Amino acid sequence: MCCKEGATVKTLRRAWRIALAILLGWCQVQTAVAQSDSPGRKVLIGFNHLVETESPEALAETIRSAGGQVEHSYHLLPVILATLSDETIGRIRNRPDVAYVEEDGRVYAAAQEMPWGVDRIGAERVWDAKYGGSRGAGVDVAILDTGIDASHPDLVVAGGINCAGNILTDGSTKAAHWNDKEGHGTHCAGVVAARNNGIGVVGVAPEARLWAVKVLADDRSGHISDVIQGIEWCVDNGIDIVSMSFTGGFSSALGEACDLAYNAGVLLIASSGNDGTAVGYPAAYGSVLAVSAVDTADGLASFSCVGPEIELAAPGVDIRSTYRNSGYTSLSGTSMACPHVAGVAALVWASPELGLSGAAAVRARLRETAEPLAGLTARQVGYGLVDAEKAALPAAFVDLAIADIAVDSDVVQGDSVEVVVTVENVGNQDCPAGVAVTVTGDAGSEIGSRTTTGPLSPGASTTLTYRWNTTGVAAGVRTLRARHNMTDDDATNDTMRVSVTVRTPIVDIAITAVSGPAGVTVGDSAQISVTVANTGDEDVDADVAVSLTSDQATPLSTADDIAIGTRVIEGGLSAGRSTTLKYTWDTHGAAVGVHTITASHDLADDDSDDDWDGLSVTVSAPAESSRVTIWSITPRSMWAGMPGTIMIRGTGFVEGVKVTFEKGQGRTPVVTGVRTVGSSSVMGRVTLSGDTLPVPVVWDVRVTNPDGSSAVLREALTIQP
Repeated sequence: MCCKEGATVKTLRRAWRIALAILLGWCQVQTAVAQSDSPGRKVLIGFNHLVETESPEALAETIRSAGGQVEHSYHLLPVILATLSDETIGRIRNRPDVAYVEEDGRVYAAAQEMPWGVDRIGAERVWDAKYGGSRGAGVDVAILDTGIDASHPDLVVAGGINCAGNILTDGSTKAAHWNDKEGHGTHCAGVVAARNNGIGVVGVAPEARLWAVKVLADDRSGHISDVIQGIEWCVDNGIDIVSMSFTGGFSSALGEACDLAYNAGVLLIASSGNDGTAVGYPAAYGSVLAVSAVDTADGLASFSCVGPEIELAAPGVDIRSTYRNSGYTSLSGTSMACPHVAGVAALVWASPELGLSGAAAVRARLRETAEPLAGLTARQVGYGLVDAEKAALPAAFVDLAIADIAVDSDVVQGDSVEVVVTVENVGNQDCPAGVAVTVTGDAGSEIGSRTTTGPLSPGASTTLTYRWNTTGVAAGVRTLRARHNMTDDDATNDTMRVSVTVRTPIVDIAITAVSGPAGVTVGDSAQISVTVANTGDEDVDADVAVSLTSDQATPLSTADDIAIGTRVIEGGLSAGRSTTLKYTWDTHGAAVGVHTITASHDLADDDSDDDWDGLSVTVSAPAESSRVTIWSITPRSMWAGMPGTIMIRGTGFVEGVKVTFEKGQGRTPVVTGVRTVGSSSVMGRVTLSGDTLPVPVVWDVRVTNPDGSSAVLREALTIQP
């Protein structure tokens, strides 16, 4: 991460070098006296901001030679941590260049055993994309505490440092060193940013980056010097928000560290304390946002420290969150309230619509959007309960829109037409139920009015359905308008119009498809399908005759079409319905070439362009090797019931030929004993029925070779009564 270092940091570093150089000169004079002192207490020495002189590195050796021990030199603050005797401490306090000498006091975690979460402050709504979608992504939050459980499945820790008891090595960034063995820091981390992953719990800002800054030992206590080092690390590493769930006594050095971080753009948040008395430190510093705790009934937690330093309150009783060893537990304390505020700050920081960043801007936003709590004073809750929804969402904007009108663009007079209106909440506030939405036609004629049945949250929509009776509506382009009656912040989308063409009904039976083979051989039967549909607006109740014809093969002939067949659709067709008719085309005698097959109906309707349709079929001659022809048959006439022998003359006959009769009436003559005489003659015995015939019956005769080739002699044999 990049280091945030402004003019303030540079100035303090310069002042630190000045102070250390002055002290160096003084300590050299006092060396003989200091050597006799025995090591004593660990103290923090702060210096006044003086003119720049020598660098501070030599001071450490001077203090050691005087019998003291330099523990740490802070690089951003004019402060050193040293172990000195009481006598040496007394002399240092009297120096004009020394601002203070104070004991390295201890700080303590502020948690009590015992669960509730982020719902009360409205964090979940902020995560929803329709409300803005802020989840804290891209914001760095440091948990200054007992560390964080690096292996917890509900937490993602970006990194960290161990500052507790590790001053001499200037901190360790190894995960094993900042890992939480106690649980307090892990619990606070979960309140801020437990993952929204379907397991365990979820934090206020589930996509914020967590950093473990271990300043408390496994007994939940640490030194002020450790905290100062942790704060310096946060400034150096570009941390945005620091959450400090511990309290202690006043420290000038710690106050300076907090001021430095805040002036560098870091937002510091701290718990007020749990003994029910005055606000502890660091929460009581002006550069730190102090947080008190409330319970599930919005009452002040019995343990919460209060005072004029309190800025915000947050849930702090029975808070369930992550814990050590990948576990979960419930704790109470202002320690739990503090990370709630840190999480909300991350949501505000990350909100793309607010565009806020920096400690001062985010802090002001948290204050101005806090929820006042009835019966509680500013000393108890400051500006009120932290409110994620109000803080992280843009200013209230109420806007209900007519988003769509769904209706057929082409309708028929007399129809009952469905009109569906979509109403959408495009604002960021809930819209109430019972909003009236009216649909009108031309000249303001009302089609219908409906009301929304439930409230609409931001981004939600609902549909309302209407029926438009077009009986009596004039033909032409008509305009429908939908409008709601709710007063909102944007009236431009309260109304929507749509154009609809109304036309008079038409009667239309259409031939929509004609299908069949692309080619056939002379003598074959071709199956032709014809699809007929009622594409008009009115039912057709009368019979519809559909004829199928074939022209003579072009270009050989232009004679009249030849009828293939007629089918009747009895009772007509209802509007929108269709049917398929089947025809058989016998190609015996059809000319070789391309035939146009045409289907047409006999109904006079309002659109004649679709009354017919067709396809082309190529008729081919049989293969030359098996071509059969018939020249004649002898005799041409026989008497009913009197069998006889016939002779058929032609070409192409082969052994195994069959002789059949076609297209006569009554019982079909049977030919037996068929034999060929060369390739030009066929003989067979004809058996005739003895049934009485009223008139002569004429039969076609067909000769078929074993390979399927055949020929027909039309009207070849007459059976006399």
